[in-house]
Amino acid sequence: MCGIAGLIGWSGTDHQQSQIIENMQSSLQHRGPNSRGAWISKEDKITFIHTRLSILDLSKTGHQPMNSSCGRYIITFNGEIYNHLELRNLLRSYKQKFDWKGSSDTETIVECFSILGIDKTLSLLRGMFSFSVYDRKHKKIYLIRDRYGEKPLYFLKLENNVFAFASEISSFSKIPTFSSSIDLNGMACFFQRGYIAAPLSIWKNVKKIMPGTKTIISLNENRKFFVEKEEIYWSVKDNAIEGQRNLYKGSYEACKGDLENLLIDILKGQSLSDVPLGVFLSGGIDSSILTALMQKISKKKVKTFSIGFDDHMYDESKHAEAVANHLKTDHITLYAKPNHALELVEKMPNVYSEPFADSSQIPTTLLSILVREHVTVALTGDGGDELFTGYTRYMFANKSFNLLTKGPEILRKLISGSIRLLSPEIINLFGKSINISRLGDKAYKASDVMLSKNLEEYYDKLTSYWPNRTLVDIENEIKYKFYNELGNIENMMLADQLNYLPNDILVKGDRAAMSQSLETRAPLLDHILSDFSWSLPLEWRLDRNGGKKILREILYKYIPKKIIDRPKQGFGLPVNEWIRHELKDWAINLFDKKNLPDDGLINGALARKTLDEHLNYKRNWDYRLWPILMWQQWIESN
Repeated sequence: MCGIAGLIGWSGTDHQQSQIIENMQSSLQHRGPNSRGAWISKEDKITFIHTRLSILDLSKTGHQPMNSSCGRYIITFNGEIYNHLELRNLLRSYKQKFDWKGSSDTETIVECFSILGIDKTLSLLRGMFSFSVYDRKHKKIYLIRDRYGEKPLYFLKLENNVFAFASEISSFSKIPTFSSSIDLNGMACFFQRGYIAAPLSIWKNVKKIMPGTKTIISLNENRKFFVEKEEIYWSVKDNAIEGQRNLYKGSYEACKGDLENLLIDILKGQSLSDVPLGVFLSGGIDSSILTALMQKISKKKVKTFSIGFDDHMYDESKHAEAVANHLKTDHITLYAKPNHALELVEKMPNVYSEPFADSSQIPTTLLSILVREHVTVALTGDGGDELFTGYTRYMFANKSFNLLTKGPEILRKLISGSIRLLSPEIINLFGKSINISRLGDKAYKASDVMLSKNLEEYYDKLTSYWPNRTLVDIENEIKYKFYNELGNIENMMLADQLNYLPNDILVKGDRAAMSQSLETRAPLLDHILSDFSWSLPLEWRLDRNGGKKILREILYKYIPKKIIDRPKQGFGLPVNEWIRHELKDWAINLFDKKNLPDDGLINGALARKTLDEHLNYKRNWDYRLWPILMWQQWIESN
């Protein structure tokens, strides 16, 4: 796991170049604290930069940037290739005498390029990665990102056919000629969804390389670089449609066996490490099944970690401990006090580089800080919700979409209006009496959702923080697209895999972990498993008891139902109450007219009205306030 960066077509003095290299390396030090490297071609005006977190092959033979033995390819690589030993065996069948310098997966990749070519190699890679590779023969640079976007890669276009790339957007500020302004479309996307979706970024001239794509930059006859093309080498949309056209042919019981064996195979590959490895264990289905199968194949106790909080509403540690005790793992519960989490709030812009507003970023960062004291690599259950229908919205849509949206419009408007005759705080009080939290907020959300004209609008309303063009009068151009070949739930799953997963879940995990030089791996995002999951009938994933049916039933082999079967609990903190108490002064200051004027890009008056309603318990607006707070804190930090 590493940090990568580079300059393409840049010319300057040797001193300027060495200063840029040093500064960009320093900006990525947290992603790669073990060593630094750089490769420079003065003739072609290319610089590749690297900072290394040593995971495989801790020796100098794993040092980057790295040349292929034939001299044609040079690579700077960030990620892990879990099947790289298999690929080495494959190369031996092509070339009998192959002298490996070391045991790193980077060397495996660059030698695969020289023998198999880039396209063939990409089709064979199983792992998470972002990298730049220079083909000296054809004078082409390839910027490539993994299939789901586990590893980040930003791309900058400067003047005079000069380009740059980096693992984090903050690295570009180290280039003297870098200047930019806020991308208003990226800003609109952020306030609507809480993240800035690829290919957008917060800066106009900076784009994110899309997951599953390669961007090719070529040198023309005038010795000027240009973006030749962008190509998709893997598409989750195409795989989803193909999977649903060709459903699993065997029985449900046979499918459970095949899925379990596939998960075991994936875990064997992802357990490869030359440094200590553990598992994030929340006690939920995803992390529990990974832990159970890891313990099954491991010769020693698996190291597992959970985080505990004083507030029982947000504390999953007891569930995690119950799973760990049953599986007999080497478990550590890391207890955090509210002040530990609160101290991180103002540091979030530095961790995430650009505005990001998933409030679970705080416990994720806190967990990463604590886990890094014990291991260097941690497995996570990321991807399970998206691949196996884990989100409540799937169950809700399965039961309610037709009911809420297909009735006569006049009836739906009547019901929606009737709900709003009562204030949310009154409905919330009634909800407390029947043990349903925030019933008023949920009822108001439903009253809005039921006026949706189609599935796209329905899903958009379910997942938006702020409706489009409300808080900021700018159109969010990133739209959800649904496909006739897929059902309602499958379309929502695909939308999550294309948007929410890479731009929220994976960003949250990567930045939090790498800020502490901790590598996280997501076994459930193996692309072979993704293909398999899309071949499952919906009823094998979602039933009346909730999502992840098939995972649950595999897990019952290892852990009793009474430990596993409980309501889904998100990984979060009591942000709604924090804003009213511990974070109140901070929030009021950021919302002050001098910091949030009425005539700015953000509707300051609406923002302050929302904060006032929240502080006075008229509404629970934490999900709308958090993006504003993170934006204002980012502005203050930049």
